[in-house]
Amino acid sequence: MHMESLLPYYERELTHLRRLSHDFAKRYPKVAGRLLLSGETCDDPNIERLIESFAFLAGRIHKKLDDDYPEFTNSLLQVIYPQYLRPFPSVSIACFEPLPAAAESVGNFSVPRHTSLNTRPVRGVPCHFRTAYEVEVSALRVQSASFENAFDTSGLSSALIASAATTIRICLTMPQADAGTGSSRPTKLRFFLNGEPSIAAALREAILSRVSGIWISNDVSTTKVEMFAEAITAVGFDEDDSLLDDDARCHPAHQLLLEYFAFPEKFNFFDLDLSGVWDLIPAMASRIDLRFGLPVQVGGTNDHHLLERVSKENFVLHCTPVVNLFRRHAEPIRMTETVSVYPIVVDNRQPRAYEVYAIDRVFKVRQDTNGEEIDEYRPFYSTRHVDPDERPVRYWHAEYSDMDADFNVSLSLVDSMLAPDRAETNTISLNLVCTNRDLPSQLPFGLRDGDLFVEGGSSAYLVHMLRKPTSTHRFPRGRGAQWRLVSHLALNHFSLAGSGADVLKEILSLYDIAGAPAGARQIQGIHRVEHQSGVARMPGKPFPVFVKGVDIRLTVDETHYAGIGLFSFSRVLEQFFALYVHTNSFTRLTVISRQTGKELVQCLPRNGASILA
Repeated sequence: MHMESLLPYYERELTHLRRLSHDFAKRYPKVAGRLLLSGETCDDPNIERLIESFAFLAGRIHKKLDDDYPEFTNSLLQVIYPQYLRPFPSVSIACFEPLPAAAESVGNFSVPRHTSLNTRPVRGVPCHFRTAYEVEVSALRVQSASFENAFDTSGLSSALIASAATTIRICLTMPQADAGTGSSRPTKLRFFLNGEPSIAAALREAILSRVSGIWISNDVSTTKVEMFAEAITAVGFDEDDSLLDDDARCHPAHQLLLEYFAFPEKFNFFDLDLSGVWDLIPAMASRIDLRFGLPVQVGGTNDHHLLERVSKENFVLHCTPVVNLFRRHAEPIRMTETVSVYPIVVDNRQPRAYEVYAIDRVFKVRQDTNGEEIDEYRPFYSTRHVDPDERPVRYWHAEYSDMDADFNVSLSLVDSMLAPDRAETNTISLNLVCTNRDLPSQLPFGLRDGDLFVEGGSSAYLVHMLRKPTSTHRFPRGRGAQWRLVSHLALNHFSLAGSGADVLKEILSLYDIAGAPAGARQIQGIHRVEHQSGVARMPGKPFPVFVKGVDIRLTVDETHYAGIGLFSFSRVLEQFFALYVHTNSFTRLTVISRQTGKELVQCLPRNGASILA
């Protein structure tokens, strides 16, 4: 527990004891005289220390009672929602800048998801990040970008001309060495929407929800290649885009809510599918112009003014979120007969530079005449308690602490009855997933020679951080906070009736661990939640079928989303509502403006992760 939260309990108990001692001294002066009690003070320093010690212990018990016995909720959450006990690590946005010489010799290359990157030392300790998305690095460069009210429509279809009143233009250049070879022409472009939050939000809303069509021109021919708006895909909403480790116990929709409030810039990415397009562009072209056609009503007047400020700095290629997570072995634990709980220390030399995020494996190696034998320990609070070979099974149990100490997790080794495991002359080994606590938030960023480095170095690219790494966030504990987390297990679509808006706000507030003003504004912008039965047409073989489901109408106050946008928030809520769906059913979310009554967002019918369309 945090000492700051324990202090009021200690002071309250100490004050209570001193008042009691004052009354006791008045009523029984002879006995009080032997204890050297006089009023609210004690002349005997030993008695004074005893009073203070008792106040500390009593305050600790009182706090635990107020916390509604966290040992029980911790054990329950370890089984069903382990991410609620874990810290949310530091996150940033990394950009891979290909070096000119390497771009000409290597061409396109891929940086896999979960690639490890290291930083310069902070307080003598380098921080370790890993990439969240796969990055396709090419020699393409963003030369310029702008918002256009007037543009050349020659050669475009009449439908596209009629639907596009304005455009967002992105000019891309290719190296001269590529002309005629096409070696640096990727089939997919992934852009990160960089810049001020309000401009990034306006671009995100315009490109991901309002584009009517796309066309591409080049510097060699006058031919324009048209594309459907469906070539644009929002990034960050799939399970493979998660910042954190995959865990079957964590529902993707809950993970999405957590990541949205902790680091919303993760969703400032979009993909543009160019497969088949390069065949229609001359091989000698060294520059192409992408134009995203927008209707007259791009958004509000403010959005129009924001889009007029668009520049090339707002569109960045070769980017990915990076998260401060890495795997590491803990310091070995020597089992003894005198200890039943062992603190997990990642590094004895720098204990405060590391924090345990998750325990991957607990095992011990025994040496005998036949060689080594490995005994595996299973998590005690899990769904695996039966061994098919009927061998005795050993378990481990983790206890989480909020204290600002050298360790945040302690380990107990037990049998199936939760009794301490018999100690032998054995050493326990642990494989962990760790963070660097709050060290990454102290890192400088934007340095000319790079902020992140691949192990062994790379001559192909530099890696810059576009954002200052965030601080580590944690779910609040105490005062029934964890019981509120557990309570939304019982939610279903009936919870959306009546006071559904209040219920939804409370749930979303549980996930807003960053406590940012923008997150609170979005939650408070929810005005009403309604639901009714609906019917959707679903493709089938040999004939389409009609499916019954739940239509959800979410009424929001538009003023709460100015400078933030509704697209990402709606997508996250859409997947959250899909939790309520059973097999052969769906949810369909519609977002309504409280001010005008108009539909702001119309989502397709969804069953879990599948869209029924």
